[in-house]
Amino acid sequence: LPFSKEKELSTLVENRRAFTLDNFELNIYETYQASSLVPLQFSDMVIINMLKGKKVMHVNDMPAFDYFPGETIVLPAAKPMEIDFPEAALQDPTQCTALVVSADKIEQTLNYLNESYPKENKNIPWNLSWENVHFANTSEIASLTDRLFSTMISTDPLKDVLSDMLFKELLVRIIQQQKLSTVATSTKTKGSGLLAHI
Repeated sequence: LPFSKEKELSTLVENRRAFTLDNFELNIYETYQASSLVPLQFSDMVIINMLKGKKVMHVNDMPAFDYFPGETIVLPAAKPMEIDFPEAALQDPTQCTALVVSADKIEQTLNYLNESYPKENKNIPWNLSWENVHFANTSEIASLTDRLFSTMISTDPLKDVLSDMLFKELLVRIIQQQKLSTVATSTKTKGSGLLAHI
C-alpha cells in the first residue's frame, strides 16, 4: 500500500488512515520512530497484516513475539495489546494494516458457511480459533488480502459487494490456516506417531 504523504502525517507513531465500508474498516498504520509499549485495542474482531518493518507484539495473556511482513494476526473484539517498534525510523518506517470486521458480519459469514457448505464431519463447524491467532500467510491469504485492500481503497462503485465476496473467501482461508497450525502444534508437542512423522 502507498505510504502517507508528509502533509497527511499527524503523528510519527501509529499514524492512521482509515477506509470504511458497510461492514469493514481498513486501518493503515505507519510508524516513523522507535517506540515501546504503544497501546492498541479494537472494539470488533481485527485481522492485522504486517507489510513493512518489524514489531514486537505484547497481547495480554500471550508471551511477547516478533511480528514481520508475510504474517497475520487475528484477534477477538476488545483484546488489548501493546506494541514495540524497535527498528522504526523516519527513513525506514513500519507499515501494517488492521481490518476491523463487525460482529454481525462475522456471525453472518460463519452461519452462511455452516449452512451452505457444512464440513464432511458436521460436528466440526466453521469457526475461528483464538488459540492460533498468529500465523504465516499462505499464497492464497496474501493474494486475497492484497485484492481486498485494493478494492477497499478504490473508487469502484461496487466495492462494498466485491469486498464482501473477497472477505468470505479470506475467512475460509484463515480458518484453514488456523486448523493447519493447530495440527502442526499438536504433532510437535506429541512428538511421535504417524501424523507427527508426516
